[in-house]
Amino acid sequence: MPVGVQRRSSLGVAGVLLSLAVVVALVTGCGAPEYTYVTNSADRTYVKLPVAWRPIDKKALDDAIGLDPTMSDEQRGLWLEGYDADTAPSPLHLFGPSASAPAAFVSVQQIPESVRGQFSLDKLRDLFYPVSPSAREAAQMDPTSGLTDFALVSDEVLTPGKGLRGVHSVFRYRMGDGPPQMIDQTAYLNDDASKLYMFFVRCSTECYQQRQQEIGNVVSSFTVRESS
Repeated sequence: MPVGVQRRSSLGVAGVLLSLAVVVALVTGCGAPEYTYVTNSADRTYVKLPVAWRPIDKKALDDAIGLDPTMSDEQRGLWLEGYDADTAPSPLHLFGPSASAPAAFVSVQQIPESVRGQFSLDKLRDLFYPVSPSAREAAQMDPTSGLTDFALVSDEVLTPGKGLRGVHSVFRYRMGDGPPQMIDQTAYLNDDASKLYMFFVRCSTECYQQRQQEIGNVVSSFTVRESS
């Protein structure tokens, strides 16, 4: 076979292989997941997070909260998952003085029958930080609280139906000497107040301003579906 024909044939094969490689790359890129779906199917609770928000080590999270590591979620009556958009996920970004990237947790907690009557809407607002006027007043009188620079951005009562009721609050606090932090929290109770469902996300005010749409999309994806 003439040399010129062999050369054209080789170039043709190379072209086909290159085209296939491009197609494979495009298909692989299109198929890459953009979100992590965090679900508790037993309690019909869901949230959709960007894949860049990575899980916080469960043992580190348990230690930070002070949970007994020998107990299962069922024994505790608590399901809890933490996620962090920081390159080094840590529970400190949830509970420490500062988070420069969004850090979040989603939880479902069983409420003992003896305290169910105590869960008002203000109790939901004040689960982690004083948000209601009475709780803020008490915090101001406590010199050890370390909380300053409060601002309430929004507060919405939620009534999605089927017995669920809750509150979505967005507010600012400075914690100790850290920069101001934005907290966006959603909490629901079921009809008999036997379960508390919560989604909590925080980061610095600068981070919140820069990533507000991303955070808003995540918050709006938080879903609780009570049985009929």
